[in-house]
Amino acid sequence: MNAGKVHWVVTLNRRNRSLFFALGLFVLGTHLAYLQAGPLMWTLLALHLLVYPQLVYWRAARSPDPLRAELQNLLIDGVLLGAWIAVMGLPLWISFVLFVGVCLNVVIFMGMPGLWKGVASLAAGVAAVAAVHGLELRPHTELHTSLLCIVLLTAYLLFFANAAYRRGVKLRDSRRELGERLEQITALQSQLQEQAQRDPLTGLHNRRFLDEALERELAQCMQSGLPLTLVLIDIDRFKRINDTYGHPAGDEMIRRLADLLRDRVRDAGLIACRYGGEEFLMMLPGTPVAEAIDMAEDLRATFESLQVVSAGQVMRTTLSIGVAGCPEHGLDAQPLVLRADQALYEAKLRGRNRVVRASDARAPTRALADPA
Repeated sequence: MNAGKVHWVVTLNRRNRSLFFALGLFVLGTHLAYLQAGPLMWTLLALHLLVYPQLVYWRAARSPDPLRAELQNLLIDGVLLGAWIAVMGLPLWISFVLFVGVCLNVVIFMGMPGLWKGVASLAAGVAAVAAVHGLELRPHTELHTSLLCIVLLTAYLLFFANAAYRRGVKLRDSRRELGERLEQITALQSQLQEQAQRDPLTGLHNRRFLDEALERELAQCMQSGLPLTLVLIDIDRFKRINDTYGHPAGDEMIRRLADLLRDRVRDAGLIACRYGGEEFLMMLPGTPVAEAIDMAEDLRATFESLQVVSAGQVMRTTLSIGVAGCPEHGLDAQPLVLRADQALYEAKLRGRNRVVRASDARAPTRALADPA
């Protein structure tokens, strides 16, 4: 037998049955003494109330279906206790205590439909004895036996009430722990999702986030009749910075630009993303193109005057920026990004370090030899 696989109902009932059958031996023993029963009756009662609980536990624990076997054990309890009720002549208090005990057990573990099974099992035990030996009614019990029956029944009910309370507390604690774990998992999922939408170098949103957010923001702006402007930004001569000062210096240049963008999108609804490599994109819902161009010019001038220091080396460079807005330059995400990209490429062709509006840019897309 693997004790780890024994159903908790089997373990619980072994403890309950062993304890209360042992107490029942003392109570029923007082009535056997009153009846002046012989050694055989005493032996049978001792075997039933002391050895039987271990045998039925052994049966259930080794069963392929321990819970089903234990529920059968409850009905076997009823049959055997019904037999003792008949043997003793249906003593009122003893019959009442055993009836309540059997019915309480089956209702707890089988529900109200189990009540009729419990009553039937008791009746079967009584009927079996009556059929073999007849039934002699002796309802009287001595006062001390009646009092012991009351004490036994009270202890039995209190024990079950306390067990139900402890299981309720355990269930409440388990639910609380489950709720806390669920909150932790939800927070972790949110954190992972946020990390998946953030660029690790700059902390800005990444291209994945942009692809999802742009469609959503365009739809909202179209519905509300508000403009939406894209500002596409590229660091001029970035390859030269990497080749001259090293990639850590290039990373520092990217971080400094990201800091400037972050400061400019602190207002609700404005979004800055790292578009890829040394390119960045600001998405400005509710901002007309003219206002976005002013923001872009301010960003360009600020970055032009910025001195970036890395490993003791002072670096300076400029920005090329393309601006396109909805609805004048496109109503869908891809055409709008394409127009901003064309404007950025036009800024590169015109000598870099400038802002170009999409309507001022030439139609062709970037050539293969893209000026850095």
